Amino acid sequence: MAQVAKVFSARLEEKGGAKKAATDLGISLASFYKYAAGQDLPRMEVLRDAQAKWQGVKWDLIDVSEITKAKKITSPEQYVLSFLQEVHEENVQVAKIGPKGERTLQILLNIRFPG
Repeated sequence: MAQVAKVFSARLEEKGGAKKAATDLGISLASFYKYAAGQDLPRMEVLRDAQAKWQGVKWDLIDVSEITKAKKITSPEQYVLSFLQEVHEENVQVAKIGPKGERTLQILLNIRFPG
């Protein structure tokens, strides 16, 4: 627990401080401050991510790679839906375009599917 508090509190002094460190690890700012103060221990996944993302961090008493599962890396994919191959431009009609809220544009489409 002392090593965790030492490593996390050292991040307070770096550029971006606690906010950047918490964002890097995907945790709340409140949790980060609890870890830095030695009031709580993070989950194994947080320790794993800290070791992977923060240069020079190696936990003395635990090997997080043996305890946690490796993260699966996923990349976004566009799926090809076979029924869409039959839809042509003349089958698509823009029915309505207009603002929806301050930062959203809503587009309503009418699509005729052949068959």
